[in-house]
Amino acid sequence: MLGPMPERDSEPADTPGLVQALHVLRERWWVIALCALVSVVAAVVYVERKPNQYTATASLQFTTNSIPSQLAGVGSGQSLDVEGEKNTDVQLVTTTPVAAMVIKELGLHTTPTELLGQVSASDPQNDYIVDVAATDGDPRQATKIANSFAQQYVLYSQQQNEEQLIKGQQLLAQRIAQLPAGDTTDRANLATLSQKLLLLQAVATANAKVANTAPVPGSPSSPNRKGTAAVALIFGLLVGVGLAFLLNLLSTGVKSLEGFEELYGVRALAGIPQRARALRGKERDVELEPFRILRNSLSLLAPDGVVRTVLVTSAIPGEGKTTVAMGLARAAAQTGSDVVLVEADLRRPSFSQRLRVDGRAPGLSEALFDDEDPRELFQSPFPDLPRLRVLTAGQVPADAPSKLHPYELTRAFERLSSHATLVVIDSAPLLPVVDTRVLLDELSIDAHLIVARMGVTKRENIRGARALLDQRGLKRSVGLVVNALPARVGSYYYGTEERAPQTARPESRPRAASQT
Repeated sequence: MLGPMPERDSEPADTPGLVQALHVLRERWWVIALCALVSVVAAVVYVERKPNQYTATASLQFTTNSIPSQLAGVGSGQSLDVEGEKNTDVQLVTTTPVAAMVIKELGLHTTPTELLGQVSASDPQNDYIVDVAATDGDPRQATKIANSFAQQYVLYSQQQNEEQLIKGQQLLAQRIAQLPAGDTTDRANLATLSQKLLLLQAVATANAKVANTAPVPGSPSSPNRKGTAAVALIFGLLVGVGLAFLLNLLSTGVKSLEGFEELYGVRALAGIPQRARALRGKERDVELEPFRILRNSLSLLAPDGVVRTVLVTSAIPGEGKTTVAMGLARAAAQTGSDVVLVEADLRRPSFSQRLRVDGRAPGLSEALFDDEDPRELFQSPFPDLPRLRVLTAGQVPADAPSKLHPYELTRAFERLSSHATLVVIDSAPLLPVVDTRVLLDELSIDAHLIVARMGVTKRENIRGARALLDQRGLKRSVGLVVNALPARVGSYYYGTEERAPQTARPESRPRAASQT
């Protein structure tokens, strides 16, 4: 609920982008929560349907291949290309020949390609220790595969070294046989190399050994239920936030008081809670408090702070302008002011349906078109408020809008102003009909109240109404009243939270945040 403000700027301060974003998130929190919930539930269902997979890891310790170094005369502890050997060793662990040896040893009914899909080799520390990881639905089978790959690679490496030495010796033997009989020097050198190969073949070993065997895993490595749920939650929240902003962008309604202020370009003088009721028999006094605040705020709209006439309108029907006009008139009359409430909505007069007045009696129409004195046409539906008088629409002719003339309008309302401290004019909506535009153009009105209703007023309605007001240069005298605010906004402060409002008397039947 807004009370009177100490000063009035020509325009409300622009709402920071972060604040606007927080408003959107607060209004659409259920969208974000729903997206997160759906995402997490879908992820959990997906994960629960996947079988458990277990990963066992064995380790191999590699040494540099000293055969080429020894043959080249380089020290055994050195290597010509250390990094190249590391990368090659990692790739050799998961080759097809090693997989075939594992299948043969374990008696698996699969192909090397399929088996290699379950195995990976990595060098996480970039040293000579390579991890061999095997994944399977059976934890014991995963352990067997990982250990077998480590052991079979050692055997495969040793076989490769032996084959390398045998091939080298065969090549040397062929070269020696091809030498001329008199070439003793080359024959002696090749014979020396052949002897080295024989010695190396006798002590040939693999370039790796099993550093650690794989233990049987005690828990599945996949699916990662917690991790998947966390990722799904984050994904759902991001989708929800994006969807919330998209819905806000596509939404044509305005759901916050700040949104109305920004679109109309003026500050709100008051907000009427959903439970606020005006002009009810035996109503609790607190129900009129929002309208008292509105009455006190009217002075902000006049340069000299004095408001004698106030026009209440809205962009479209159903925003509660009549409720606001009645509440404002009653709140002003309770202060001891002489108040005249004028039903200037000649298209859809409704006072007779909501107040104890005779709708067939002469009223504003007769004052305008039959030159009757409006002060003789007042009705007093409130015995407890003799200073509040009502001028109904009267018998409205079918061609009333076309018969409105500046002279009659000015004279009629001058008579009303001279007989009252405050004249409250309940006019027709701005956009559907021309009546209120004529009043704006022809009458000298001190203050204009534009009423908007939470959840009813659309953005395009506000843009159209604001354009009409801006064209007439009325921005300084326009105040905003937001109707039908959620009950939680003002229920506690105004004392309406403890029990429901009493039933209205037959002669006074306004509803909460009336749509008239």
